Amino acid sequence: MDENAPVPKRKINVELLLGLSAVFLSASALIVSIIQTTIFKEQQYASVWPYLQTTASFRSGNYEYGIENKGVGPAIVKSFEYTYKGSSYGDTRSAFSAMFGENQRGVGFSGISKDYVFKSDEDLSLLSVNLPDSVINSIIYRWESDSVNLKVTYADVYGNCWQLDNGVTTRLASCPD
Repeated sequence: MDENAPVPKRKINVELLLGLSAVFLSASALIVSIIQTTIFKEQQYASVWPYLQTTASFRSGNYEYGIENKGVGPAIVKSFEYTYKGSSYGDTRSAFSAMFGENQRGVGFSGISKDYVFKSDEDLSLLSVNLPDSVINSIIYRWESDSVNLKVTYADVYGNCWQLDNGVTTRLASCPD
């Protein structure tokens, strides 16, 4: 073989180069589309996110205990219960009666049922007490103690679920029926 012989030049296949660049651009567009869809879905869920929390207020002669939706979307109640000394109660009146007896003069109640819808920024007074401060203070001490627990499971309009349990909200993996 002749060492001085010219080496043949390789031709660049233009069609192959154009085909590879088209495949690369298509794959890039697909990846960007998937990322945009994921971001859009997260924004869509965030635009209807409910956030329930308990509230309590005390003014001379008046105590209010309730629940409010501080989220941006409606909260659909799936379950609502109080627990006190190992027993469950489906409404505020029953839990209050278990703690303080049947004398409920000066005390008002509101209830929440399954599928109740809390609008954004809505609040609901579950318990209202209009009594002397000394009586209210003893009620507050027992009502807001660790022995009473309010548990509310709720969903957004897409079926994502959360649970407010003892003042702490956590997201659930699945929604109860």
